[in-house]
Amino acid sequence: MSKEQLFLPSEILLSTTDLNSNIKYANTNFCTIAGYSLNELVDNPHNKVRHSDMPKAAFKDLWSTIQQGNSWMGPVKNHCKNGDYYWVNAFVTPIKDSSGNVFEYQSVRTVLDEDIKERANSIYPQLTQERTPAAVKSKSDNTLWVQVILFALGLLSLVNLF
Repeated sequence: MSKEQLFLPSEILLSTTDLNSNIKYANTNFCTIAGYSLNELVDNPHNKVRHSDMPKAAFKDLWSTIQQGNSWMGPVKNHCKNGDYYWVNAFVTPIKDSSGNVFEYQSVRTVLDEDIKERANSIYPQLTQERTPAAVKSKSDNTLWVQVILFALGLLSLVNLF
């Protein structure tokens, strides 16, 4: 049975990939917790450490965000070489050259807060099954209603002028 591997809050797990997600570099902390040597990671796809519990929607969002040149942050569950797992708070950012062109992605991972880990553990299985979690369903976008109300108030104020 797999167990969770923990790392210290003072440790940072760092890796860089090319634009196709092939690992170019991983620091010692990353290699240690994942259980791979740097040689085993370099030139391999970063999904080598992707845990099967991670919903595809999370990575779709990550890739959509970073390919637009923006940074992405979120809770990620990764797989260790020995079958164990570890949770991280991942911050992925595009790295640009002096001309402004993205040439690699950098991921900095820190210890994930327990409450966020608990929420991810409850929501991710629903996302993996491609269901919208209740926590997400209950939130609605009221933008249209606010715009309608503002428009109506604007009309009323114009009517009062005449």
